[in-house]
This record gives sequence, structure tokens and C-alpha cells, in this order.
Amino acid sequence: MKKILLAFCLSFLVAIFLVPADLVAQDSGRGEINWVKGYISATGHGAATRGSLAQSRPLARRAAVSDAQRNLLEVMKGVKIDSSTTVENFVVSSDVIRAHVNGVVKGAHIVKGSEKYEPQPDGSLLASLEMRVCITGNCGASRSSLVQALGVDRIKPPAYVPPPAPPLPIPPPPPPAAQAPPTTVPPATAPPPKPVYTCDLTKPITGLVINLEGLSFERVLLPVVVMEDGQTGLFTVYSAKNVKPAVVRTFGVVRYADSVDHALKGNPQIGANVLVIPASAITKENMIVIKSNDRRVIFETTCHGNDYLADAKVVIANQ
Repeated sequence: MKKILLAFCLSFLVAIFLVPADLVAQDSGRGEINWVKGYISATGHGAATRGSLAQSRPLARRAAVSDAQRNLLEVMKGVKIDSSTTVENFVVSSDVIRAHVNGVVKGAHIVKGSEKYEPQPDGSLLASLEMRVCITGNCGASRSSLVQALGVDRIKPPAYVPPPAPPLPIPPPPPPAAQAPPTTVPPATAPPPKPVYTCDLTKPITGLVINLEGLSFERVLLPVVVMEDGQTGLFTVYSAKNVKPAVVRTFGVVRYADSVDHALKGNPQIGANVLVIPASAITKENMIVIKSNDRRVIFETTCHGNDYLADAKVVIANQ
């Protein structure tokens, strides 16, 4: 028994001397992927085991930052690029990608107001904080993002992605909009009308919202939208190939929203005259299916120099 106890004590002392004397990091393992707001977050904890408060605070903070960065990396590895590929697949397959991803993690910012310092009964100081990394370049918090680190514009589409939809006849430019009739104000006692998401097809469309309408879809960095042709199968309507490479590198391919209403009000990037179409199904490969008539409307509204798809002005909403 004494030998076992002695061996345990020796192992404990070795473990202490393998880390800095005043620095102990705690692995919380907590993190979040927020697709709607476009960031990955993780919490870190760290403790300074001895020293004055002035000495303990920066040491504890450094340990908490290290812990948060480690948690961020673990959460980030689980981000889906498409239905068959995760960030971890890229990290382990390329030293360059691994270096870029690590650089993004090291550049993560601390969320304002999240830092806390709590003295412990044993005299140590426990620090906790939250750190975030942008998924794309539109969360406004970091100088670099995950899509930049991965170089998603150079990623080849999976083999299951169907060929592009064949072109349709280009329609003539829309005629000038007619004068709208005066709006009739309903009586005050009438119930409020149910929102109808429409757009003015006589004016340039500024963006696209795809309404999932409750369909089960797993959010990914590079979604694919297809249409089903009853005779020849599936054709791709929208993917990273439709977007300018510089836009993919910076802003990604799509934005996400929790509802159509949130998509229209919370994404100024898609403008004010937005086309809203429903999804009809989700394939087993996690591709969004739309109807051929909706694809025709998309095609016609991206003609005449108004290709909003090329600028990734697309939101996928979970109604």
C-alpha cells in the first residue's frame, strides 16, 4: 500500500513540474457553432496557483485563453463543409490548411464583458472567458475567418453533386413598373393579415431566400441547391461554382436564418426586393431541392447583369 501511495505521489509531482509553476489550464470542452450569427465560440478557464493578485491575473488569463483556443479548435473540427467532409478532414490532410486554421484560432477575439476572475478558497485565482472565431467574413468580429483559412473556393464539389442546370431562353428585360393602385387601409377591427413574402418581379431582384418549411437540413459551409427534372433527374441550381471566388473566400456561399422573417429583416446584404422560394425536399446527400418553375424564376431574375447569386446574396431560412 505504501509503495502504491509513493508511486502516486511521485506521478503527481512529475505532472506538476511538466507545466509552468504558476499556470494551470482547465479543459471545459464547451463550445458552440452559431450559423445564424456566423461564429464559433468556446469558453476557457485557467487558474494561477500562487502569487499576488497583480501577478495572478495575467497568468490566469493566459491559461484561460489557451484553454478557450483549444476548445475552439475542437469545435471547429466538427464544422461540416459539405455532407461528407468536415474541417477535421482538411486539417489532417494538409499542413498548410492546418497552419491556416491554427492561425485563425490564435487570432480569435475575446467577447467583450465575458472575462471573469474569482478568488478560490485555496488562494488561487480562477479566470474564465469566451472567445469567438468568424465562420465567414460577415460576422464583423475577426480579421480572418474559417472560410479564408480553408480556401473553400478551391475545394472540389463532391461526386454526388449533379451537373449545372441547362440554360433557359433569356427573357426580354422587364417593362417599367406600372403605377401601383392606392392601398386600402383595412378597418381597425379586422385581424392583421398573414405575412406574404413576395417581390416585385418588374424590378431587379436583390437577393434570394430559400424557405426550408420545416424540412430537415444540416447546415454546412458549401450547400448545394438542385432542381428535379422529372425526366432526366437532378441538376444543380446553386453552389459555390455560381459564386465569384473572391466572394467565396471572404463571405462564403450562403447565410442562415431561423425564419423567413428574420432572413428578410436581419440580412441587409440581400437588399429589399428579395425573391422567396420554398424547398420541396432534402436529398439523402443533404442537397436542397426546389421546383423547376422556381428555378426558372431564379434564372430569369439573374439575367441582364443582375446576377445576385454570383455575389452570394442567398439566405437559407428554417421556417
